Amino acid sequence: MKFMFAIAPWDMWEGEDDTLYPLGLAYLGAVLEKNNYKTDILNLTYSKWEDVVEKVREKIEREKPDFFGISILSNSRISALKLLKIVKEVSPKTIIIAGGVHTTFLYDQILNNYPVDFTILGEAEITLVELLDSINNKKPISKFKKIKGIAFKHNEEIIKTEPRERIRDLDSLPLPKHDFFKNTIRKFNTVYMLTSRGCPFGCSFCPSSAYWGRCMIQRSAKNVFKEMKYLIKKFPNIEQIYFMDDEFICNNKRIIDLCKMILKDKMKIKWKCLGRVSSLNEEILGWMKRAGCIEVIFGVESGSQHILDNIGKKVKVSQIINAFKICEKYKIKTAFLSIVGLPGENSKSAMETALLAKKLRVATEPAILIVFPGTEVYRLAKEKGLITDDYWLSEGLCPLYTAEHPKWKLLWWSFRTGFITNLYADEGDFSGFIKRKLINKINPNNFLRIFKRYVSDKT
Repeated sequence: MKFMFAIAPWDMWEGEDDTLYPLGLAYLGAVLEKNNYKTDILNLTYSKWEDVVEKVREKIEREKPDFFGISILSNSRISALKLLKIVKEVSPKTIIIAGGVHTTFLYDQILNNYPVDFTILGEAEITLVELLDSINNKKPISKFKKIKGIAFKHNEEIIKTEPRERIRDLDSLPLPKHDFFKNTIRKFNTVYMLTSRGCPFGCSFCPSSAYWGRCMIQRSAKNVFKEMKYLIKKFPNIEQIYFMDDEFICNNKRIIDLCKMILKDKMKIKWKCLGRVSSLNEEILGWMKRAGCIEVIFGVESGSQHILDNIGKKVKVSQIINAFKICEKYKIKTAFLSIVGLPGENSKSAMETALLAKKLRVATEPAILIVFPGTEVYRLAKEKGLITDDYWLSEGLCPLYTAEHPKWKLLWWSFRTGFITNLYADEGDFSGFIKRKLINKINPNNFLRIFKRYVSDKT
């Protein structure tokens, strides 16, 4: 049986990093191959829909997959609908299965408006195998109702089964099928890894805790090291590994054990990770430095203690300062990720973010808060009349959170912070910032794109 995975083009995303690839589909590909399915992938993430539509049609017509699995993101839902219509038109017998965060939170909308046969809610590895088994063996509807973690339509009624329990032993899963993305890996000499799933902290703007249930489950250091060895052997020219966990530095013993394995093996590989300031200390950073860590990317979000408390970040500004100072001591590069427009934001709190980054001598160019289904911010936006679930059926881009401030003000706060921090940062790129934020946006080729994102009433 032939199973084709797909991720549709992002409808629009600024500053995209086209080295990134969807590890979730890589895991599912490995699981299906273990269960004797032939797999392929249609990775259109960084494509423009109009540039690939004919190639997509030709590929579907040529391959005629038995199953077509798509991960629908909030920012790819428009092109996902176009893609699925082509699949059903060209290969009407192909069974379409949708999953992903957007699908999980709005499965009824997907089933009612997209040509989708089944949706998978949450973690998919076990669910997908059970679902395919029931389809292939033409089991009665009563059996489908017993598969945990799915939703589907039967006689025009949506049936949602009971939730699937989280996979507790991630080491039991096969290593992800990075081969799906070998061209991207070889082009950029970068591979991505995921060593845990979930985040226990529950920040109000982030769908991770809603999707995973505020529970982090980690792979063992031994299993992580096994994948690192595999990747270095499979792709000998890779220059770095990027750990994509929501919070990589959460279990100090696991990280130290991994670092010891890297050092014992004399593995020469650079790596970077996402980290939480409250988890960092000198002992763990010392091990990380010796084992090849070159950068820690911190989701600081805000320099205002009031805003940090308001969004449930559970960190102190003093911990942010301490984490950056430790990294500076060990000569590990840092990134300061920030957001403007968080609930409760005002000009003073936005300026506190700029002043904190200035104090730390790091540059930050805040994103403007986007509203995603499943988050506490989404609930607030609905409560304030900013959005309804029906919005996601429109062709509007993922909306900015403008329930408290207009877009022009959020844009100004973001620009002001980037301006100040790039001017004073040790590694600031002031001229590059001006070019990105002003000169490039004046370019006629970019004008419509920027207009749609920040000015159009649809957003």
